[in-house]
Amino acid sequence: MKSPNWDASELEHALKPLNWQQLPDIAPVQQRYLHYYQIDFSTHDDGLKHHIGSFSAAGYTLTAQIFTQEKAKGTAVLMHGYYDHVGIYGSLIEFCLQQGWNVFAFDLPGHGLSTGERAAISDFKEYDEVFCAALEQASALRQHTGTESLPLHVFGQSTGGAIIINYLLTRQIKQSTSPFSSINLLAPLVRPCSWTSAKILHTLLSPFMKQIKRNFAMNSNDVEFLRFIAEQDPLQPLALSVRWVGALKKWVQMIEESEPSDLAINIVQGDQDTTVEWRHNMPLLLEKFPQRSLLMIKDGRHHMVNEEVSKRAQAYQWLKQQIHLDK
Repeated sequence: MKSPNWDASELEHALKPLNWQQLPDIAPVQQRYLHYYQIDFSTHDDGLKHHIGSFSAAGYTLTAQIFTQEKAKGTAVLMHGYYDHVGIYGSLIEFCLQQGWNVFAFDLPGHGLSTGERAAISDFKEYDEVFCAALEQASALRQHTGTESLPLHVFGQSTGGAIIINYLLTRQIKQSTSPFSSINLLAPLVRPCSWTSAKILHTLLSPFMKQIKRNFAMNSNDVEFLRFIAEQDPLQPLALSVRWVGALKKWVQMIEESEPSDLAINIVQGDQDTTVEWRHNMPLLLEKFPQRSLLMIKDGRHHMVNEEVSKRAQAYQWLKQQIHLDK
């Protein structure tokens, strides 16, 4: 079995705050972490620079990863899903780099290398505060690289998509006022599957339990990925936070009651997704974003960033076309 030659405490010790005057170099332990997750792209490309640093928001210290390349055509901000972290988003990072963009990605509170109780949150407002701080850091990146006049793209998988939806709808952002050149959601979370029973269960359990043991779901057709996160990824949370479900209950109601927007957004959704209640979510998101474009992936499961290669390629090719059309 593949095992890491680093541990989280070593990585925490090596982490330095982001300084846009002089971005931190990659420490040896960070290089081993990058190689383990196969996101050490800069070792294969002399024109690509990679930095890891921290920023603070909502009482958390968030670990960010920045990829910059010469003659960049824009910037992409990446938002991962619940239980996830930047390390397992290599396919999306690579896609964005191939489009000629710089990339800003970070671990959410309680995920990956960021601080916070594992996979827990008290209120989705904390995610919103963190996302706003990340956008400020992305703005600093654009200034640092002289690309502030070039397109800004945002990508969100699952809960990452929910955080973006929250940002857009709570601020009533319109097409004419949007900071983003493209908004791209992969299997976005609104309601999870079995939501009605989950809400009842939460009401019964929340006074007595803080967490429930996690069951690793069949959320991809890539068997190697499923094996890796269940057996070989030391950054995977092992429990579902009851507090997080409580925060989700309040958030879902707020989003479902929000006013629609004329924003054009791109959504990729698998028709075999058993993590989110997509048959409810897709009509709801059409109601909230009437200009949305949707790609349904036949036999696609939930973790689109880590789907098997052909389904992932289909998603990325479609997104590439949509983003080109949006220009």
